[in-house]
Amino acid sequence: MKMLFINYLLSGDYSKVAIWLLVVAILAIIPNVASIFDLVTGIKASKRLGNFKTTSYGLRKTVGKDKEYLTYFFLFALIDCCLSFFIEMPILCIFCAIAETVIEVVSIRENMHKGQSDIHDPVELMKAIATAYGQDKADKIFDVIKQREEKGNENNG
Repeated sequence: MKMLFINYLLSGDYSKVAIWLLVVAILAIIPNVASIFDLVTGIKASKRLGNFKTTSYGLRKTVGKDKEYLTYFFLFALIDCCLSFFIEMPILCIFCAIAETVIEVVSIRENMHKGQSDIHDPVELMKAIATAYGQDKADKIFDVIKQREEKGNENNG
């Protein structure tokens, strides 16, 4: 199926123009849907780590990212319109949609693995305790752990 947008537009074949635009619209939606999945997995990961806090700033970052994706995407759509004399498909839109979706899939994968390991970084653990209970309680917990560790070293030595 040839999709020469400009040729269809100039010849008045608006049904084929509509199909071309529909393909471009579907390609534009795919990365944004992946971005929403990334947001959901990010929220779940932060809940697993114990530092869940949804703010308008965090949600605005997702909206800003989607706006940026759409800006690049529609720039490529305009270029694809110009290239449609030579290239049958909106190839730049396809590449853009694939690249943006791959970025989101990598982020989703990272979010799914956050907090899954049984081995915890002690510094990150102390930050989580300090965030959850306050710095003074975190210092007390750290002192108790340090005392037990010293007693354990004395008994082993």
